[in-house]
Amino acid sequence: MLNILSFLNFFTDNPWIFAVIGGAVVLIIAVLLIFFAKKGSKKGPKIDDEFINNLLSLLGEKDNINQINVDNGRLKITVNDLDKVNLEGIKAVATSGVFVTGNIIKTLFRLDSETIQKALNARL
Repeated sequence: MLNILSFLNFFTDNPWIFAVIGGAVVLIIAVLLIFFAKKGSKKGPKIDDEFINNLLSLLGEKDNINQINVDNGRLKITVNDLDKVNLEGIKAVATSGVFVTGNIIKTLFRLDSETIQKALNARL
C-alpha cells in the first residue's frame, strides 16, 4: 500500500509529468497519421492511354521496340532502329536524363517504371 501511495504522491507533487506524457502521446499520434497518409499516397498518378500512345510514338511505334525491362528503377528499352526514336521528345517527358548505349535507352518517368513496362508490353 505504501508503494502505491508514494507513486500517487509523485504525480501530485509533479504535475508537469502529465504535460510530458500528453505531449508524447500527441507526438506519437501525429507521426502515425503522417506515416499512414504518406503510405496511402504512394499510388501516384495512373498511366493513361495518351501517355502510352505518346511514348510508343516517341519510340518509333511498337514495331521498333525489341524489349522492355526495368533496371534499378529505370525503364530500359531496347529498340531495333535508334534513328526512328525521338530522343528529344523522350527527354521532354522524362523526369531525369535519357541515357543511350547502342540501341538501349534508359530513363525515368514521373510514373512507376514497372507499371509503364506492363502497359507497353500489353500493347506489343
